[in-house]
Amino acid sequence: MSCLIFLMTLMMGAFAVASAYPQESSVFDVTQLTDRIYKLSTDGGGYTVKIIVSVGEDGILLVDAGQKATAEDLKKQVLEFGKGIPKYIISTHAHVEHTGGNSIFGAAPVVIGHKNLRTTLRSGLYLFDEFPDESLPEITFSDSMSLFFNNEEIKLIAYPGAHDNSDIIIWFTESKIVCVGALSNGSHFPSVDGGTGDIRKYPGIVGEVISILPDDVTIIPGHGEDGTIDDFRAFHDMLVETTNIVRTEMARGKDAATLQEEDVLADWASFEGSYVNRNQWIQYLARGFTNPDYKKTIFEPMYYAIKEKGVEESITHYHDLKNNHREEYEFDGNELFYIGYKLYLIDKLREAVKFFELSTNEYPEGKTTWMCYHFAGKIYREMGDKETAKAFLKKSLELNPDDTEADEILKELDRE
Repeated sequence: MSCLIFLMTLMMGAFAVASAYPQESSVFDVTQLTDRIYKLSTDGGGYTVKIIVSVGEDGILLVDAGQKATAEDLKKQVLEFGKGIPKYIISTHAHVEHTGGNSIFGAAPVVIGHKNLRTTLRSGLYLFDEFPDESLPEITFSDSMSLFFNNEEIKLIAYPGAHDNSDIIIWFTESKIVCVGALSNGSHFPSVDGGTGDIRKYPGIVGEVISILPDDVTIIPGHGEDGTIDDFRAFHDMLVETTNIVRTEMARGKDAATLQEEDVLADWASFEGSYVNRNQWIQYLARGFTNPDYKKTIFEPMYYAIKEKGVEESITHYHDLKNNHREEYEFDGNELFYIGYKLYLIDKLREAVKFFELSTNEYPEGKTTWMCYHFAGKIYREMGDKETAKAFLKKSLELNPDDTEADEILKELDRE
């Protein structure tokens, strides 16, 4: 399994969000958890994205700021609390569904995060998001720190290296609420960042978090269901037991495909969620045990090639990397879709369509190929080239008959 498996998971969710915006604005469900703590929840594209808000005499503090697509809605919702814009935004980790809204309030809020967060958001695929300076943390730490706000001590403790290299937890000590980010996924299998996470560390780190928490706290993951400390322990037990099963069976000479065929994690089917099933969890574990040292991604050199030399020269640079640097960089086809999609999100349509087309040519049977046809078709429609748009959208439907949006666009084009 490619080191990009987490990115694939994330982008599939982002694809669903992109299909929903801007046709209809996001709506946050607001839940009051205590006299001063509120939870804002929204659909991130098949999974829940949560933002925690502390409201009180000192003002507003946010844990995470959600996606860029929901940032305007977040701003409106926060202002309804009547305390102005947030004084602090604490980022649980780097992923864009948690940091995408960091800049919506401008430079006034103080952003706090792990020391790795600044460099992570200015590297790799994150370069294409072009995070403004106000998105980056002004205060960073590598161990722990406390913030006294709205009449309680808020403990921030770093636990990097399992899901992501910038994981932290945020413990509202008086409210008895702990935001654990991606160190739990409720009652579902978690995901692991292929570039900065390490699945082998996941059980141990989660065990460390559990060991410092009292029994009466509420656990709030970034995705998945909220729960008790016992629910968190059940999540940890799943990590330990599934890890041991896959490690033991692989030591007997079995590979991931065999373990999937034998359905060795059938007893944990209840942990399947919208974006990680038990077969994908086997793939995560198997890759972590057999080849944990990933090759570099092409995102950074490609970003600078596009920025400095233009799209045509950047494609020439891609071929040079692929032909002459295979031992240094990873190539599996997905990376071209990610580049195209990121360019699409920032309205660089001419550049985006070039990468979608390159991906379909280089990897005609890739996992993201149908999406490349899908988005290329949408771009050509926006450019006014209806016939080319139809050709790409028909190819998307051929590869994925469930692409209902492509079907609807084709019907609209036929009526025009």
